[in-house]
Amino acid sequence: MLRLKQYLDLQEYFDLKDLDANFLSNAEKLVSFNLLTKEFESLKHKKEIQWIFKKHFFPDFDLKNTIENVDKNKLNKLITELKGMNPKEFNRLHSYNLKGVGPGEVTLYFLVNKAHLGGGSSAGVDVIDVGGKLYEIKAVNYSKGGANNQPKPHVFHFKLGGTMDFSAIVKKLIELKKQIGSTAKSSEIPTSDMKSIKEKFPTEYSKLEKEYSKIAYNNYFKHHDVIFMKNQTKGIGNIIDIKAVKMSEIKMQTYTSNSLKPLILI
Repeated sequence: MLRLKQYLDLQEYFDLKDLDANFLSNAEKLVSFNLLTKEFESLKHKKEIQWIFKKHFFPDFDLKNTIENVDKNKLNKLITELKGMNPKEFNRLHSYNLKGVGPGEVTLYFLVNKAHLGGGSSAGVDVIDVGGKLYEIKAVNYSKGGANNQPKPHVFHFKLGGTMDFSAIVKKLIELKKQIGSTAKSSEIPTSDMKSIKEKFPTEYSKLEKEYSKIAYNNYFKHHDVIFMKNQTKGIGNIIDIKAVKMSEIKMQTYTSNSLKPLILI
């Protein structure tokens, strides 16, 4: 709010009636708050942070409706409610800019009273729920599968955390890629090439995929459950599944940006 003297000073320079009210309203809209990542890593100021997001993002949301612990159905009900109130603000909440924090993490902090973010001391863990239950959140693409020989329902288009070494697997896949006459970049193995390699060299591919699944499971999925949250425009933020991923559900999807990305059966 401008003080009277500031307001009068402005009038000396230009006529305030000539200003674009819509532009000013949009430009003055809060994009982020003076909050640090570490403040989301405990419950100390949980109520205060919940109140800030309610006040500025969803003023009509009743904080009494927040839930005590992670629950897929209850969370999806609340997420649908928030999107119905203001889809633009929900998108901002889903992708809220905090250092080291991925999509969906602030949403769960806001909606789950006894959950806080993992932080640096909890490597590979995004959310810690009541009783110390550990979760990793993955913003993913989802497919019902079935068509064109696709796997049954699955999630994909995300990277694994940690520092797992898949270099031997990638090296062998690139050798097989050359044998199928791929025209893709030498440093990438697109999904279409993965499919061709699997069809032409089923035994070799199966062996490599089993090794990939073993490494990914033992070094990543074995240690916590995963919350798979939709990151596509349609249905963004909705929770697809919360599960302990089995080794047999881990497949290879593509190799791009120096990352051998997984496909997880749901």
